[in-house]
Amino acid sequence: MQECVLVQTCHRVEIYCVFAVPNRDMAIKQILKIWSTNTGVSSDIISKLAQIFCEKEAMRHLFNLTSGLESMVLGEDQIIGQIRKGFLAAKKSGSTGQVLDRLFLKAINIGKRVRTQTKINEGSVSLSSAAIDLASKEIGDLKSKKVLIIGAGEAGALAAEALKSHGVSAITIANRTFKKSQVLAEKMSGTAIPFIDVPAAICHADLVISAISVKAPLFMEQALSSFITDPPGSKQTLIIDISQPRAIEEKVGFIDGICLKTIDDLKQLVDRNLRNRTIEAEKSKDIISEELDRFGIELSKLVAQPLISEIYRRFEEIRLKELTRAIRKMGESDEKKLAIIDRFSRELIERVAQIPMEQLRKAALSSDDGLLAAAERLFQTKN
Repeated sequence: MQECVLVQTCHRVEIYCVFAVPNRDMAIKQILKIWSTNTGVSSDIISKLAQIFCEKEAMRHLFNLTSGLESMVLGEDQIIGQIRKGFLAAKKSGSTGQVLDRLFLKAINIGKRVRTQTKINEGSVSLSSAAIDLASKEIGDLKSKKVLIIGAGEAGALAAEALKSHGVSAITIANRTFKKSQVLAEKMSGTAIPFIDVPAAICHADLVISAISVKAPLFMEQALSSFITDPPGSKQTLIIDISQPRAIEEKVGFIDGICLKTIDDLKQLVDRNLRNRTIEAEKSKDIISEELDRFGIELSKLVAQPLISEIYRRFEEIRLKELTRAIRKMGESDEKKLAIIDRFSRELIERVAQIPMEQLRKAALSSDDGLLAAAERLFQTKN
């Protein structure tokens, strides 16, 4: 193995390798064996579960990845940072080289270009982020708002992170397990409250996001009404209930000063945004195909050039040796004649080598490792 980069995210583990051996199957077996040894998982199991991409398809897969086309959430931005992290770690350890260095830098730049030239990452496609978008439209700038999040699970945590990214500082977390709400509150620089205090907290918040698992509504109209202390029309509380089933009784939306939105209000927004992202994904594929063709040519030159340079170096050694011998036998000392002989020998080498060198460049472009390996043996470029 000449080069290697390990990419690990929440949902995937991928290994990118450059091998010196021309036999693709042998290289794949070596990778799976190394993976099996380091994870303790049978190579047979890994072979059945692993997806394998080679050469151009491997490059396309990486470009799709950085562009957000392979993510669980189409167009999400986090993946670029995760891939950059894996690449920099590999580079720091010395496991990358001229191929993977260029490949990963190109992939990261393609990911940025896709997000600049398309709208693949615009519009919320998760319920938590859609809830924040809806809240911004309903009550304006969220920075100064008092926010209560009911639920410290994945959906609640995502909502909290989105709120924090919007500059919200007054975040209160409530969860049936108080310890869990404390952990999330500490992470968000917020406040945790006991679950029993939720009804009162709802009525004093500007925005409430409910994201808990329930069998039936927990917060009823009658209970919440008793905590309303502000004069009618003086305060508005927006409640967005993304719990499944609903955690907030539907009648709560009829309380003066409370506006209740449910998961049904969000689904239409999410579906529309997802359709828009799918359209933008097609534009992204065009960019990727264009960049892939361009990078393929660049990489083929990179792969073939060391071999071609070595062949020319050997030709030059032979040319100079034979030129010196011929001049000595001729006993020629005229500078003009010597220059003509020298130029003739150079042009002869270039003409003879032109077609073979073009074929080697084409072989690199089409990943014809067999011809490249044959050239190495034929011209004895490896000691």
